[in-house]
Amino acid sequence: MKRLLFMDYFRGFLITLMWFSTAFAQHEIKQVDGLTVMLAAASVEDIKKHPDEHPEIKMHGGPKGTHHILVHIEEEKTGKVISDASVRLTVHNPDGTKVSRPLEPMTIGGITDFGDYFDLRDLGNYHIDVFITPKEGDVKKATFAYERRPGH
Repeated sequence: MKRLLFMDYFRGFLITLMWFSTAFAQHEIKQVDGLTVMLAAASVEDIKKHPDEHPEIKMHGGPKGTHHILVHIEEEKTGKVISDASVRLTVHNPDGTKVSRPLEPMTIGGITDFGDYFDLRDLGNYHIDVFITPKEGDVKKATFAYERRPGH
C-alpha cells in the first residue's frame, strides 16, 4: 500500500516536472503533520530558455529574480494533492536578511502547486520555511535547506 502511494505521488510529480523546468537545481521532500511537502527550485535562466507559449513563461507575471520556488503538497496517507491551502514562504538569506510572502497557486498539467520567483543571488546556505494553512486546520510548517552553488 505504501509503495503504491509513493508511486502515485511520483507519477503526479513527474507530470508537473514535464511542464515545469527540466533542470531543478535542488528539490527535497519532507513529511510534516500528515502532509508530504516537496520544495523545488529552478533557475530563472533555465525557465527563460522555454518558448513563449510554455506555461512557465507566463507564471507569476513572468520570470524575475534568480529562481522559481515550487511547493507541492499532498496528504501523506492518501496521496491526495492539496490545492486549496494558503501557502507562505519565508526565505532566510545567507547574509541574515529574510523575505516572506504568500505563494501563488499554479496549475500545470492538471496539478495545482504553489510558487513564485525569489532572488537567491548570493552563494551559500538558505533556510526556507514553508507555512501551510489548509482550508480546514492549523498552520503546518516545513523547513528546508537550500544551498546556492555556482551555476545553480
